[in-house]
Amino acid sequence: MIFMACALWTVSCDDFLKEDARGQLTTDVAFSQQSDVEGSVNILYRMVSRSTFGLTQFIYAQLGDDLSTHMASNKAGIREWDQYRVSTNNDRLLWCWEDKYKVIKAANFIITGVENAPASQEEIDYALGQAYFWRAWAYFYLVRTFGPLPKIMSTEIDYSIGLSSVAEIFDLIVEDLKIAEEKLLPNYTAAPKAMNGVHVVAARGSAQAVLSCVYMTMAGWPLNRGTEYYRLAAEKALQVIDASENGTYYYRLYDEFWKIHSKQENRKNTEVICAAYYTVAHGDGDGSEAARGAINDLQDISQGWTDTRAEIGYWVHFPEGPRKTATYPEWTYNKNDQQIYRWWSTGLPPENRSPYFGKSAFTKQDSNDEYDFTKGYEAQASGWGDQIHQLVRLSEVYLFYAEALGRSGQTSARAIELLNKVRNRADGYGPVAVRPEGQNVYPASLSAEQLAEAAYNEHGWEIAGWYWGAIAPRANDMQRMDRIKDHFNTRKADPEYVFTDPDTGEQIRVHEQFGVEGEWHPSKMYAPYPSEEVERNPALGIPVEEKLNMIN
Repeated sequence: MIFMACALWTVSCDDFLKEDARGQLTTDVAFSQQSDVEGSVNILYRMVSRSTFGLTQFIYAQLGDDLSTHMASNKAGIREWDQYRVSTNNDRLLWCWEDKYKVIKAANFIITGVENAPASQEEIDYALGQAYFWRAWAYFYLVRTFGPLPKIMSTEIDYSIGLSSVAEIFDLIVEDLKIAEEKLLPNYTAAPKAMNGVHVVAARGSAQAVLSCVYMTMAGWPLNRGTEYYRLAAEKALQVIDASENGTYYYRLYDEFWKIHSKQENRKNTEVICAAYYTVAHGDGDGSEAARGAINDLQDISQGWTDTRAEIGYWVHFPEGPRKTATYPEWTYNKNDQQIYRWWSTGLPPENRSPYFGKSAFTKQDSNDEYDFTKGYEAQASGWGDQIHQLVRLSEVYLFYAEALGRSGQTSARAIELLNKVRNRADGYGPVAVRPEGQNVYPASLSAEQLAEAAYNEHGWEIAGWYWGAIAPRANDMQRMDRIKDHFNTRKADPEYVFTDPDTGEQIRVHEQFGVEGEWHPSKMYAPYPSEEVERNPALGIPVEEKLNMIN
């Protein structure tokens, strides 16, 4: 496995990340033999796997209208994000900053030195393609989370480096992804780059899919580059779609939504365009190579492990059907009496009376069964496993294309067809099945604006509750459309949600478990820089208003 190979290189992961320059291996001597090329990519992927490990590394997703958190006191740090009041010493802040910069450092190590290696051009191009791709991915996360950033392009340590504007960081991201697209192959077929008929490393389609999302983000807030960039986003998404349909890429939609995060399809997932792969072969726990899964989400986890909940409002407005059932378990297991309840039932402890997500639920390694939400966690799961962390899927690219085309002022029969494929599957018809004539949710008469909004909404429902490595969680869709402030105001208003109990016919009336306070300010769109980093680099001590002006 690629992620397990830190020990194969002449320097350990820990040594590589030391900040004492006296003990570092420099790029002019690191690539002295052919195996060092593979070793450098292995370390890069080790940093990627650590950077997609859990909620902490993607904590910005908490700003979305799909995610909330637990009421427990030890979730105060997460709750700061959920309530739009993140402090500079937030206990999750440094990790999501630091882990992405570790990816950047590993990528820079390759970019600045691999061409010195005694290896074939094919091997060098492969390493460079991976490095440019993952550097772009890391900066894409960081710039949306923090805004202006130190743009680090080498392995040298420079705590006097200033901030680059949001536009400058995005321009670097685009440049890196274009280089990656050129150097990466359409598919990888040989182990360890591929297994079970799918590639486990970034390929050309990965770069194109992410680039589509990047262009669409640049079209919206805060750069607001508009129509031209929406067109670029649509064109890049269409390249992935065309290559999938003509057989150049193997990507295919599943016929049923539940298969996307299923155990049976986990390592042969044809819908995933890029993912981080994990294994429990070398043990489990936070310091292992295993994925940290269901322990984050499931209601019956005790001892303070559970991090997330679903927002009630998003659950209420989520379209009924197989996609909703696969996203939100219908039943909550109560470990106190070993019974199952609807999430709003008074039979549950008050802290567990909220919907939750089931996408991370994975059974133990020696089981081939899918997770059963009518049974307890301890009987079937361990918290760590081999679940891949999906970055982007083909259905998302369908929706990138439809939304970007619509926001560029255009519409097309093909875009509406792709939009309906996603929705038809969500409603149980399969991705290629045609509903009875005239019964598609989205008619051929959709205007450009209607097309864009429909695709935006469908993407939210497709990705709801999934944040591990995802290039576009719901929060980031809301951010580029400058709609986070709208949700802040909704949470502050604390509306009552009313729905019907399907078992009793009773009307249920509920509120979110906690709200937000204060007034909206644009600074809430970005997280503050971690206090530890501000102490090291004075440039990060920039006043908020000045930071918000560092766009172009």
